[in-house]
Amino acid sequence: MRKLRLVLSTELSAKNKIQATGSLAVPVLRYSFGIINRHKEELQKLDRITRKLLKTHGQHHPKADLDRLYVLRKQGGRGLMQLETAHAVAITKWVDYVDRKEDPLIQVVRTHQHNTDSAVLQRARCLKTEVQKETRKMKDSIAEKTKERRHGKRMRGQLPRNLDEKLVDIEQSHRWLKSGDIKGETESTTVAAQEQAIGTNYFKNKILKEEIESKCRLCKQHEETIDHLTSGCPILAKNEYLKRHDRICTHLHYSICKALGSETTDKWYTLIPRPVCEDGDVTVLWNQTVHTDREVTANRPDIIIKNKKRENMHPDRCDNTRKQKCCAKGSGK
Repeated sequence: MRKLRLVLSTELSAKNKIQATGSLAVPVLRYSFGIINRHKEELQKLDRITRKLLKTHGQHHPKADLDRLYVLRKQGGRGLMQLETAHAVAITKWVDYVDRKEDPLIQVVRTHQHNTDSAVLQRARCLKTEVQKETRKMKDSIAEKTKERRHGKRMRGQLPRNLDEKLVDIEQSHRWLKSGDIKGETESTTVAAQEQAIGTNYFKNKILKEEIESKCRLCKQHEETIDHLTSGCPILAKNEYLKRHDRICTHLHYSICKALGSETTDKWYTLIPRPVCEDGDVTVLWNQTVHTDREVTANRPDIIIKNKKRENMHPDRCDNTRKQKCCAKGSGK
């Protein structure tokens, strides 16, 4: 617990804090697995204390899914090591080593354990019988059970169920978790929002059963859900969605100028894009109207890359005349 508090009090990113917990705090217990007979209730209690400390330091939202904490980041989880699972895997490896190793000293250990009827050894052999001898299959079996529990949850299981419909790129959807270069507070809040666990009017009315109107407090027309607030509110579409859209395009404009070697700011979020940026044969236009022979309504792309040498133009992303509409539908996120 002392090491865990030290890790959580650092300025590390969300992913690095989870990794530091697994490499600095958890080994304090793992070294004793197979030697000391750890009870299941004891490990579960330590897991609860760990989650409580995560909540205290803002690394885990109080309403977020517990199972998602222990799922790998590449699969959409937070990547925290569960002590109960780590114990099961560790003692299975240990007994497998003792049973297979042909060494005089190991044979003495094996004989001693058989004579004393070690509780740890018997429990490990039971685990091997219940699951599989191979540790990899055991880990996969535990991960599969966790996945089933997540899918079975009515509210928090919406995200994994939607991802299973194969309508989105799962790898790219979880990329932000895999990179993990944001603060723990931001990551925990975003995860809770994905699970519809933020305190919206709809959540308070339908889940917490509070006597409150479930309609959006801004537009008063639709249910105030997470999906509505992020991409469907007509009031927010007039201003906030446009700002979000422009910030994304600003980052793209910054990356383009940096790749071309054009003069730009040190940080992308301090950049105010210039209408015209020229670098040799390449010109980058920002929010410029394109004149055409025939009338075209969508004639103002966010970014245009014009190459004088190749005599071609590449408009990028949606135009400003349709920006409000596309953001309201969610494509501007």
